[in-house]
Amino acid sequence: MAKVLVCVADAQLFLLLRHVLANEGFIAHLVTQPSDVVRLCRTEPAAAALVDWSEGTFDKGSLLATLRSVAPSAAVILLWRVQGQTGAPACDLLLERPFNPAVLLQFLRRLRNLHLAGLAGASGTVLRFSDLEMNLSAMRVKRAGKEVVLTALQFRLLRHLMQAPTVVCRREDLIDNCWPEHSEVEPRTVDIHIGHIRRALNALGPDLIRTVRGRGYALHMASGIKPPKPSNF
Repeated sequence: MAKVLVCVADAQLFLLLRHVLANEGFIAHLVTQPSDVVRLCRTEPAAAALVDWSEGTFDKGSLLATLRSVAPSAAVILLWRVQGQTGAPACDLLLERPFNPAVLLQFLRRLRNLHLAGLAGASGTVLRFSDLEMNLSAMRVKRAGKEVVLTALQFRLLRHLMQAPTVVCRREDLIDNCWPEHSEVEPRTVDIHIGHIRRALNALGPDLIRTVRGRGYALHMASGIKPPKPSNF
């Protein structure tokens, strides 16, 4: 998964951001000093750098210029307190604290799609089952030719099911393959997310997800469905 460097002093804020980022397919890497953001960008590719602009007395203009120079492809997200601050900095996303998580989510989804569209090995690959189509490179799902909106986590769960559609996937397997490494996830959490996927798919046709009680989930062919012509994603 792509990395986002997070430079914030508030531990609770970092935990919130880590949760939001993980749900959209990113790994949050905590950075304690703004100078370390630049240092890490020089040595490790990052999809974005998120910096609390209201903390510290560092040379903010120099930091932005250096980031743009050493990591031109990385998005810059700044947390900003309007009170006591003047001259909004130029960046890819400016979040005024307290910020609306929905704004960050929308930005992350665009960033995720741009980042994953060029992943090696996934380019041009489309998974199909019944009237369901999944474009791995574009991270898009269609059912009966109509778009299905999923989060990055839901996309990964459905992808895992579609890769072996008739095989029952245990909840533990889904956790190991779809959540970041070392995440503490309860089996009930898997059930909740599968429920969201099921509702999104059922809005466009019969139920394709089979629940095997005590074991996990699998896909199954619903009767009366005609596979659509391949979509142009």
